[in-house]
Amino acid sequence: MTFDNKKNLYIAENDVVITGGKTRLEADYVEFSNKTKDAFAQGNVLLIAGEDSISCNAMNINLTSQIGTINKGTIFIQKNNFYINGEIIRKTGKFTYSAQKGSITSCTGDSPDWKISGKNIKVTVEGYGVASHTVLWAKKVPVVYSPFLVFPVQTKRQTGLLIPRISSSDRKGFEYEQPLFIAISRNTDATVYADYMSDRGTKLGTEYRYVLDNKTKGSIFFDFLKDDKTDDGTISTKNYSFSTTPQRTNSDRFWFRMRHNQDLPNGITAKLDIDVVSDEDYLHEFQDGFTGYDETKEYFEKEFGRSLDEYDDNTRKNWLNINKSWDSYIFNVDALWYDNISARRQNIDDTTLQTLPSIQFDAAKQQIGLSKFFYSLDTEYRSFYRKDTSATLVKGQRADIYPKVYLPLKFGGFFNFEPSVGVRQTVWHTNEFTDINGNSDSLRTRQMYDIGAELSTKLIKIFNPNNEFADKIKHEIIPNIEYAFTPSIIQNDLPTFDSLDNIPEKNLLTWSLTNHFISRKSSLTPKGEERLTYRDFAYIKISQSFDIKRERDNESKPFSDILLDTELNLNEFCTLDMDLSWSPYDSHFKTLNIGNTLKDNRGDSLRTEYRYTSSSSESLYSKIDISLTDELTAYYSIEKNIQENKTVETQAGFTINKSCWLFSLYFSESRGEQSITFLINLHGIGEFGTK
Repeated sequence: MTFDNKKNLYIAENDVVITGGKTRLEADYVEFSNKTKDAFAQGNVLLIAGEDSISCNAMNINLTSQIGTINKGTIFIQKNNFYINGEIIRKTGKFTYSAQKGSITSCTGDSPDWKISGKNIKVTVEGYGVASHTVLWAKKVPVVYSPFLVFPVQTKRQTGLLIPRISSSDRKGFEYEQPLFIAISRNTDATVYADYMSDRGTKLGTEYRYVLDNKTKGSIFFDFLKDDKTDDGTISTKNYSFSTTPQRTNSDRFWFRMRHNQDLPNGITAKLDIDVVSDEDYLHEFQDGFTGYDETKEYFEKEFGRSLDEYDDNTRKNWLNINKSWDSYIFNVDALWYDNISARRQNIDDTTLQTLPSIQFDAAKQQIGLSKFFYSLDTEYRSFYRKDTSATLVKGQRADIYPKVYLPLKFGGFFNFEPSVGVRQTVWHTNEFTDINGNSDSLRTRQMYDIGAELSTKLIKIFNPNNEFADKIKHEIIPNIEYAFTPSIIQNDLPTFDSLDNIPEKNLLTWSLTNHFISRKSSLTPKGEERLTYRDFAYIKISQSFDIKRERDNESKPFSDILLDTELNLNEFCTLDMDLSWSPYDSHFKTLNIGNTLKDNRGDSLRTEYRYTSSSSESLYSKIDISLTDELTAYYSIEKNIQENKTVETQAGFTINKSCWLFSLYFSESRGEQSITFLINLHGIGEFGTK
């Protein structure tokens, strides 16, 4: 290395390195002006700026402004694994580049799987790139030409257009749905949707998301459509109606829904759910799409753990909850409003029961001081409201307190016996109720009790197979007998709001037998220490009840159905779950649900589900995923309604997943509509496709 004092110029050769902050320049030969901070580098040049880098044959650059020229170079943006290649690349700023001629790709190697070549390329990191006369190459074969191309070069979320959805159907015609993402701030963003339907008009939607702290967040959705079609009841508008809903005459259609979680002082939390829809047809009509019912339901379940009412439910739940929890106590205040769409749309009496509010204070089962006794407590106050009332469907208030005392006992060190007794006091107040005796007193009370007992034991056997499956296996058998008694009291003189207002007589004996199988396997850690792994690999429970009341009253069928619930997880490759109920009187299944999943190390899997309910439904679902190679997978699924001998949905497709691109093609048929969808994802550029 030499230094020219007059020019204030450093000249260095052989393994030259210049560092400053997060910038590092490496080359075989470097001239660096300490006065202007200009650098000329030649031979195996590598400029590293943060996580990104530039490699080239030669470079003239100002290390302060980071403006310069790159000869035969490659720019690498690490977060997107994005490469920009060019004969002469001009670095026009800290995050901007341009080239008269070049190519872009996210594939490595001299012969990438894909690249896009073009002219007049301009790139802004954390923004977009543009190019003219572009050609998409698959290896060395030109595939698609475009006179102009805009592509994202973003490592952080930014405002911009997202991938659209394109489809066609008899009900909506040609459909194009374009989302626009808006990055409002660090903790808030929004997406605006324009859903053009050639036969129905344009549905506008917005989705606003916010996170205020670790426990406070929310999402608000609103869609509006000025529908070009209504249902006039004639055959010409049958494509715009549904046989299971009333005639729709409105053209102004909307759906507002939201979820909110709020953290309040002193450990108090609040939750708010809103779901209001314009008409009964709306959620039937818009099940799919970016703002459709299916997407919204899945999002709410994932982000908030709370779902939506079913799409065909015409009474939509709106809920406000304020909660305070302690180790053994919980306090809740709820306001429940059920929006009855049919009553609102058809202008008929709305007798839907609303709860405004309910207040609950509960105590979990816990010991009473130092005594042998335990107790639990359920208390509530509810104010019931109806917009319209009738002789039996009235407004009113109800208070209920239900303490229960338990005495756990142990006999001979083997048997656990726990008797219990509960007492209940309930008070009603209503000004509109007249009972069957003609009594219209506004204040009514009820006192009742219940008695219970539980007897159980646990049998344990340890097996020592010492094989690849397990070193030890513990088998637990838990036989259990429960008795529950609630006396018969007169309750037909009480107002009826829900099931708590009419508690039936009970004299029930229930037996159950539960089996747990737990394996233990030892292995060595990388440090040579022993590690024990436990897995609950099998669970089987069988139970049945005997109704003493029915037997005493000489009623038929005192025995309940036999219930069986089982789960089997022998290893990560095979799982089985099953529950059933079997009648001992007609020797038939009343319900039967079986699910089975088989997997292998390659990634192949087979999932089969059978669902049966006597005189109601019977269906079969099966899906197979096959990894044909490390990069090629295919799948096929079918759901069949066996009772109606009708196929509910069929899907089939395949996916090619390479390191820098993905291609999917699948076919689906559901609800009488067929669709073919393809998706191409060029990693670093984005995805596009059509349906």
